Amino acid sequence: MGSGKRPNNGKRPNNANRPNSGKRPNNMARPNAGNRPNNNKRPSSSARPASRNEESARKEPENKKNVTPIRSVKKERELDLQNKIVSGVTHENRPQNPDNDPVPAQFRRPLFGDETDAKKTVVAEKDSPSARARKLSWWKVHQVERKNRNLQKAKLKEKRKEEMAAIAAAEAEAAKKAKEVPDVLEETHPEVGEARRQHMAKKRRRDSLRAAFNSLLCILILVGMLIIAVLYVVDYVAAKPTYAFATEGTIEHTLGATALVVREETVMTSTHTGSLLSQATEGSRVAKGQLLAMVIPEGMESTLTELHNVEQQIVDRERQLMLQGKGVAAKTIFNETNEEIKPIITTIRQDTMQMKLSNMTSYSSSIRVLMEKRDTDLQSVDFGDEQLAALRGSESALQNQLENRANSVYADSPGIVSYKLDGHETDITLDLLMDMVDTKCDSLIKESNSIITGDLSVKQNEPILRIVQNDVQYFACELENAPMEEFKLGSTHVIRIPSEGISISDCEVVRSSVTRKGLLIVFKTANQVERLLDRRTVNIEIVQTKTSGIRVPVSALVDADYDRGIATIYVNESGYARGYTVQVKDYDREFAIIAPISEEQSVPSISTIVITNPQTVKEGDKVEK
Repeated sequence: MGSGKRPNNGKRPNNANRPNSGKRPNNMARPNAGNRPNNNKRPSSSARPASRNEESARKEPENKKNVTPIRSVKKERELDLQNKIVSGVTHENRPQNPDNDPVPAQFRRPLFGDETDAKKTVVAEKDSPSARARKLSWWKVHQVERKNRNLQKAKLKEKRKEEMAAIAAAEAEAAKKAKEVPDVLEETHPEVGEARRQHMAKKRRRDSLRAAFNSLLCILILVGMLIIAVLYVVDYVAAKPTYAFATEGTIEHTLGATALVVREETVMTSTHTGSLLSQATEGSRVAKGQLLAMVIPEGMESTLTELHNVEQQIVDRERQLMLQGKGVAAKTIFNETNEEIKPIITTIRQDTMQMKLSNMTSYSSSIRVLMEKRDTDLQSVDFGDEQLAALRGSESALQNQLENRANSVYADSPGIVSYKLDGHETDITLDLLMDMVDTKCDSLIKESNSIITGDLSVKQNEPILRIVQNDVQYFACELENAPMEEFKLGSTHVIRIPSEGISISDCEVVRSSVTRKGLLIVFKTANQVERLLDRRTVNIEIVQTKTSGIRVPVSALVDADYDRGIATIYVNESGYARGYTVQVKDYDREFAIIAPISEEQSVPSISTIVITNPQTVKEGDKVEK
C-alpha cells in the first residue's frame, strides 16, 4: 500500500508504462458481465471510492490491476455521463476515439439534470490520462442554473398553495364547529342573554348618538369659522373713511374755445444761401441795429460744429460751478427758469395720463425757449473761473471767424425776435381781425398750423426771421351760447392756456359781434407775448366767474340742495363723525366753496378734517384719526 505519495517524485507515470494506458475498460468484455447477481442494483457506497484522492490512495502498485465493480451496461453509461457533466468533461472536449468510446453517438448530446442529484452519484473513473477535463461553457452553466431556479420556484409555489389550502380548510373547519356549538349561556341562563342583548343595543345607540353629536359639533365649528372669515373679509374690503383738510381756494367757471393768435410782425430775408446761426435768443427783445443772425456759407461747416461744441462746454462748466456754490446770481436765474418750466411739466403729465399727445411739440418748444433765455442770462454772470473764461474766449474767436465769412443780419427795428415762420406773418393782421366775418375766422383756424417751426437752412431772398414790433398780441375766437352782456367792449377777462400752464389777466375785449353760432370775440393783451411766439392757434379757457373761500371736495357734500345752497358735511371731531349743515356758495365738478350756516357756528374753518366719503359713516360713528 502506498503512503499517499505518487511514484516518480510526484509525477504521474508515463502513459506508455501504465496498464490500459489511454483505454477505458470495456464493460461488455469483462468476464461474467452478464452473470453478475443483482445487475439492476448499484454497488454500495462502501465499495466505491469517495473521491479521486481516495481512489489514488487505494491504488495498488503499478503491477496490480484495478478491479471494476460489476454494473449493468445501461447503468454504467448513465453514471459515466453524469460524472462527465459534473466534472466538465463532455463529448466536445474529450478525445475523439470512436474505437475506445463506449458511449454511443446518441448519448453525446448535453444532458441537464439536477446538480444535487448529480453530486450524490458515484464519481466515475477518469476516461484517459491523456484527456484533460474542461468546464462547461458559461451559457450551458447559465441554462442549468436557470432550469434549477425555475424548478425551485415551482416547488415553492406548490408548497405555498398547499399551505394556503390547509389554512383555508382549517378556518372553514373552525367556522363549521363554531356554528355547531350551541350558546351555553342562552340555554342555561336566558335572562342573562336578554340583558346582554339589551346592553349591546344600548351601547350601539349611545355610540351612534356620540358620532352624530361629534359630526354636529364639527359642522358648527366650521360654520363659525366661515362666518368669522366672511366678517373679516367684509371688514377688510369695505371702504373706510377718507379725510381731507378744508383749505382756502378758488373755483372758476370757464368757456372753452380755440383762438387765433395774431401779432404785428416784420419779416427779414437773407441775401445769401447757407446755414442759419442765431445770435439772439428766441423770444428775446432786441434793439435796432443789433446782430440777429449769420448765414454761414458752404465750406464752414466744421467751424460751425466746433462753435456748437464750445457753447455746450460753456453750459456744462457753468452748471458745475453753480453746483460748487460759485455764481450766486446763476442760482437765482436757474430757480426762476425752473419755476417757469414747472407748470409746463405738470401739464405734460396730465395730458400723458389722458393720452393727449397733440400738444407735446408745443411743450417742447416752450421749454427750449426758456432754456435758451436762461443760457443767455448766464453769460452776464461772472463765475471767476479761468476755464470758463477760456471757453468764452474761444467762442468769441469762432464767432468772429464765422462773421468775417458769413452774411450778417441786423435788426431794422426794435421788438421781439423769432426764428420760426409759418408764412402768415404778413397775411393775418389786426385789420383783418377787425373786418373779417365768423366764417373767415373758422377757416383761418382750421388752415393754420398750431405750432410754428423753424429751419436752419435758408435760401437767398427768403424769410429767415421775424420781429414782433410791439408787445401786444390778439386772440380771435368764436364762442357758442355765450351771453352778450358778459363780453361787452372794453370788458376785461382772464384767459387760461392749459397747454402752456399760464394764465393771462387783463385781456380786453376789442371786438364783440353776434354770429349764427354765438359771438365772435377779439381779445387784446400785452402779457405772455414771448411764451406764445411759436403758436398760431391755441386752446383757451375764458373765465366767466370766480369764487374764493373755504374749499372742500364736492364728494364731501351730503344731501346737497344746490338750489337753496345748503348741504351737510361730516367732520372727524375727537374720533367721532359729526354732521354740520353748511352753505354752498359755488361748486364745480371737483370742488365746492362752503361757509358756516350761521355766525355762531365755527365749522367749517380752515384745516377742518372733512370726511370725503360720508357714505361709509353715520352720525356718531367712531372713526380713525
